[in-house]
This record gives sequence, C-alpha cells and structure tokens, in this order.
Amino acid sequence: MDKKQLTGYPSIDKPWLKYYSEEAVNAKTPQCSIYENIYINNQKYLSDIALMYFGKKITYKELFNNVDKTAKALVSYGVKQGDNVAVCMPAIPEAIYVIFALNKIGANANMLNPTFTEEQLTDRIKETEAELLFVINELFTRIEKVIPKTSINRVISCAAVNSLGAIVKAVKKVKNIKNTISWSEFIKNGREAKVSVPKYQANWPAIMVYSSGTTGASKGIQLTNDSINSLLTQGRYIGFDWKREDRFFCQIPIWFSTGICATVFLPLISGITVVLEPLYNFDLFYRHIVKYRPNFMISAVGLVDFLKEKREFAKAYKNFKYLVIGGEYVVSSAEKNFNKWLEANHAPERLHKGYGMCECGSIITASHQQCNAIGSAGIPLPQIVVAAFDLENGKELQYGKRGEIRVLSECRMLGYYKNPKATKEYFYEDENGRMWACTGDMGYVAEDGSVYVDGRISSSYVNESGETIYLFDIERTVLEIELIRQCKVVVSVINGKKEHIVHLTLREANDIKNSLNIIKEYCASKLTFSQRPRWIKLYDSALPVSPSGKLDVAEMERNITGLIKL
Repeated sequence: MDKKQLTGYPSIDKPWLKYYSEEAVNAKTPQCSIYENIYINNQKYLSDIALMYFGKKITYKELFNNVDKTAKALVSYGVKQGDNVAVCMPAIPEAIYVIFALNKIGANANMLNPTFTEEQLTDRIKETEAELLFVINELFTRIEKVIPKTSINRVISCAAVNSLGAIVKAVKKVKNIKNTISWSEFIKNGREAKVSVPKYQANWPAIMVYSSGTTGASKGIQLTNDSINSLLTQGRYIGFDWKREDRFFCQIPIWFSTGICATVFLPLISGITVVLEPLYNFDLFYRHIVKYRPNFMISAVGLVDFLKEKREFAKAYKNFKYLVIGGEYVVSSAEKNFNKWLEANHAPERLHKGYGMCECGSIITASHQQCNAIGSAGIPLPQIVVAAFDLENGKELQYGKRGEIRVLSECRMLGYYKNPKATKEYFYEDENGRMWACTGDMGYVAEDGSVYVDGRISSSYVNESGETIYLFDIERTVLEIELIRQCKVVVSVINGKKEHIVHLTLREANDIKNSLNIIKEYCASKLTFSQRPRWIKLYDSALPVSPSGKLDVAEMERNITGLIKL
C-alpha cells in the first residue's frame, strides 16, 4: 500500500507485508497431518540427517522407519484415532518418534510439563482420560505418585541414552523400571500390528501443551494439524537462507509449543538437522554449541548472556545465521552489547528477537533480515495480523499507541481443553466475525510493522492515588542501567500499604552504595514520581527461580526482609 493511502491502523495497512514475497503472503496451508507434511517435504532426501543426539546421527529414512515402528506399537497397545496419550519426555529421539507416530494415527500428544506440581500433573492427566503414558526413566520419580491417581493403566519407560546403543546403556547401568514396559519391549510387541492412517479432517487435535499455571490453574492448549501446519508454512518465509542439513539447536523443552513447533517441526520441514538437547545445563550448552556449530537457535536471555559473559569467544559463534531470544524483553543497551559480541565473533547476523504464545501456536512475530529494529519483537509472520487495542473501549489503536496486543492467526489454538469459558474469554470476535487472540500483553505496532511488547497488563497495581502503575515500565528503566544484571519488580504490602519493590542483582565488582545512588538518580530522570522505586531487595547471586524455571514472583512478593530504602 502506498504511504499516502495508509490509514494509520495496522490491521488495515499491514505494513510488514512489504518485507515478504507474494508467494509468502499467498502460501496455502496443506490439508494433511503434521507428520505427512514433514514426510512429503523430505521423502526425496532420505539420506540427509534429520536428528543429532549426543553425536548420533539419525537420517530421515531412520526417523520415518522409527516412526512407523512406534505407530505399530501404539496400535498394538490399543491407541486409536482421537485418543489422548500422555508424554512426559524431554528432547530425546524416542520422544520425537512418539509425537510423530501419534500424529500419524490421528491421536493427540498430551505434552506434560515435568516441573508441574503433583496436583497439576494429576489434574492434567485425569481431564484427558489418557490411559497410556510415555516417560523418560530419569523423570519417573516426578510422576510415579501421580499414576495411581489417574486413568493411566500402562507406562512405557525409556532411558535418555536408549538411542546411543548397548555399550552406552551398559556404561550408564540402565535398568528397566519396575511395573513399566521398556521401550524395546514396547517396540517388539508392535511388530505384527497393522496401521490404518486416517483421512484428513479439518481442525483435528494434534498436540496439547499447557499454560504455566503461575496465575491460576494450568490449562490445556489444544493445537491442531491445521494450526501447526499454518505455522510451518509461514515460518519458512521468515527471511533466512535455509539450507538442507544446516543445524538447528533444539534447547527449549519440547513440552512448550515453541520447543516442539518452532525448534523441531519447523527446521525438519525445511530439511534442517535438529540437534536435540534434553538437559538445561550452562556448561553443556556451551560445549555442544562448540561441538555441533548450529546455524539456528532460539534461547533465553540468561543462556545467551552466559555465552557472552563467560564464554566470550568461540569459532562456533560465526556459524549463527539466526540467533533468537524469545519470550523475554531485551533492553536496548543489552541488545546492542549482544550485537557487538556477535560482530566480534564474525557472526553474519545481529541478534534476532521473537514473540509468541502457546495459544497462538508459538510464533507470532520474528525479526526479519530487512527489519530488525532495536527493542522490537520483530514483525508478524506473513499471514498474521497484530494490532494494539484500547484497554477501555476495545477499539484498535493507531501506530505507536500502546494498548493490549491482539492477534489474528490461523496458527491459533482450537481452544482451552474442556474449558469453553476460558476459551471465550481469550478470544474476541469483531464486527467482521474475525477471532482475535487477546494476549494480555501491553505493546504497540510501529509504522514499519515492527511490534513492541512491553509486558503483561496484569503486571500492575493501583496505588493510593488511583494511578495504575505498570511494573514492567519500572523494570525496563532499571535494566537500562549497565551495572544491573537482573531485575524484577513485584508488589508487596509494607506497613499496610501496597508498594512496588525492585528485586535485583548487580553485575560483578560493583560497589553497593554507589550502585544504589546510580539507580536512584537514573530512575528519577526517567520515571514519574509515582513510578520511582522506594524499596530495593538485593540478592548476592541470582533472583529466586520456581521449579518451572521462571522467576519465582510469589516468593519475591512474600520476602520483604532485608529491604533497602532508596
């Protein structure tokens, strides 16, 4: 659209489309299962490497053969189209076989988050009425007490090193878990089974992931073949030089939609080798990057910061075509420092960012080679629409105006599992019958199509003067100060009054008294009087983390001992 014809409304102008080809904008989502989609795109390249796992290379031929064996075994244990099957496994080859095999026969992979509480795991299994559970041996104790309280009547257990051969299993002293069916026995029992592949059905359930449950009961997020295939169709046009057998480092757990959809399915459909990483360990993370030299990776700020600060130089870094930080805001100063680090290591690209939600199939926006503004979360995928809406009247806002981010996307979930009320609350149907996903995030869209995400709208409180204080505005300001390593602002009650408290850690070798003065002066120059921090909670090493791996906000809200008045 010519600039003179711009209306000022992102949903009408769609300014991000200028970065995409006509082919990308008009690409059709194939009407088939996810597995069939990936098989069709790789059937002529069966000798290419699909997966790498601790040095073991698995070709597409081996991948598809193992999926076939797994599908036969599933059928032999009575799994049929429409069934829910529980999967409590990290990124090991057998987990990928199970997910694909379930998809091939039309069953639903119920991806359990092992960091959930016993109560959460029990509820999530019970509501799906799953009878079969796949679990990695190393996580069995996390779920052992849950099984008797649910509908599960068979458990298939698999060691993390199962794919690495008999010698490794012997060295690791792998033993079968009592009262479970070993992986080898499971596969053996399916040898004679016959698999019937169902015909395509629109909006058929494929993968179920879960909300975190940090703000209430976790909810099952039902993704379909169509929603995930739409993501795969669009994701291939992000704008990078995808080459077969390039390497994608799969580090995000596969029980999250980003982990399974964006770091497994998306690279595989393009013939890119997925390096499976089942462990969350900083030193191992670095060693595997040096060993496997990945070209693509989506990761968290903390891990990338670890590389920059503790493992500053490595020849492997120059292989990064697309290093992405997603799920977390990166302050402008930190992003610039990441870019300097990548440049010093001769990487061809700057840091890239993305934004997504499980409810929207994982990816909503991603930075593009031609549009990667500092501070932005990138631009919408070619067939996705993003706009900000006024919090009071619900009307779409023009460029640069801050409101709730809402999304039109065919990648969206079918709904929250057995929760029509929550589903209805999440979606907003406009006057044209379009279903907007209401993300609950505050942000805006710029004239060039870049999306800027500030934070959760719920991350706020109303002070005694009736002002709404957004905690993320304070966090971002504090994080702009170079000496700050981590910052989280929470609300606690002090002397009977709600107050926002800045919980933080400092970078090494910083004088505390001087640092506090710098924080006070900087915040005074950037924030309104009501926003300025009055209380600081200082930590020696790191902010508290919950079992889910996220910052433990509840603990910080409770912990008001040792506060420093600013």
